[in-house]
Amino acid sequence: MEPTNFVSLKLRPCGPGDEPILLRILKPSTALRAEGYELLGDVVQFGHQDTQLGKAMLACADEVPIGVLDIDRRPREWRLRALHIDLDHRGKGFGSLLLIAVQDEAQLARVNVSAILERTNPAVRLFVKHGFIIATETDVEVLLKWRVPLR
Repeated sequence: MEPTNFVSLKLRPCGPGDEPILLRILKPSTALRAEGYELLGDVVQFGHQDTQLGKAMLACADEVPIGVLDIDRRPREWRLRALHIDLDHRGKGFGSLLLIAVQDEAQLARVNVSAILERTNPAVRLFVKHGFIIATETDVEVLLKWRVPLR
């Protein structure tokens, strides 16, 4: 595995002009379509209030877009709706870094975090590695939960 410089990883809001980047990163995900994302439609409608991608963040390493992070910040529990790393940047630790950042921020806010993934998604292992437990499981998907550690 190549070494990765984590210091240069930054998040910025997605916005107009990011459509080609979002399509490249999100297109491989069948799970997003199952969650209600109409990829082309959501990206084309980007910037409108009703799009699910309206609050997504673009993860950039050295100014190069490498992933998308989308969190539904509910008062008691955040739902991680999307954590996608571009195919060319997988296996370099970026997914772990983003997940740890979400957990750190959730801990400061004193909220739990959950995510629903396809059961066969290799990211399930990543979430479990970072302290998420499988709360519910079906033939198709798993509900993963992470609880804020007690003080």
